[in-house]
Amino acid sequence: MYVYNPFGTAPEDFDRETAPSRIGRRIRAIRQEEDMSQGDLGEKVGLNANRIQQYENGARNPKFELCKQIAEALEVEASALLDPQVASYIGAMFAFFEMETLYDLRLKEVDGQMCICFGESQNDINVSTMNKNLKAWYERRKQMEADILNATSEEEKKKIIHEYHMWEWNFPHSMDENSLPKSERAAKERAAHALEDILTEARKNGEI
Repeated sequence: MYVYNPFGTAPEDFDRETAPSRIGRRIRAIRQEEDMSQGDLGEKVGLNANRIQQYENGARNPKFELCKQIAEALEVEASALLDPQVASYIGAMFAFFEMETLYDLRLKEVDGQMCICFGESQNDINVSTMNKNLKAWYERRKQMEADILNATSEEEKKKIIHEYHMWEWNFPHSMDENSLPKSERAAKERAAHALEDILTEARKNGEI
């Protein structure tokens, strides 16, 4: 079972601590879809049903060699059981498959280009949070590209790109309003001041 993490702990600690449950969830899902009992799977890899149950429940973490044996018994790739590693295109594909399950990832073809998007359910905390994060990322990158176009020197461009990378490298803490780059904070402050001036003028004129 996937557990939503509100980041009460550091993301890297959460990932490490919950790795066994993720592997177990995948083993169970594939085994059940193939209509295989825990005893049947255990027999294929030299274990009893109780041990298979422990792996599926996340009580025990199977070593890499055992994962390969279990994958062979299930007639799937070992990558289907392990946490995806995106350094290769194969690992990246398995990451997409995982996101299809967890975040309702969908594929679309737009003008001959393959695009990905996520479900629209606001009742699913995983889907709604993913869409919120992607929207923030989109806005942050758009701001970075606009700032680069307005930059007057290579040094300024480097600084803008570094600020953008710092946003990525410090996610999710960079979602905090206070972590926005100076240029974006300044733009927001100018907009707030402009709105306040409009409201002040409206009050003077008795419009509000």
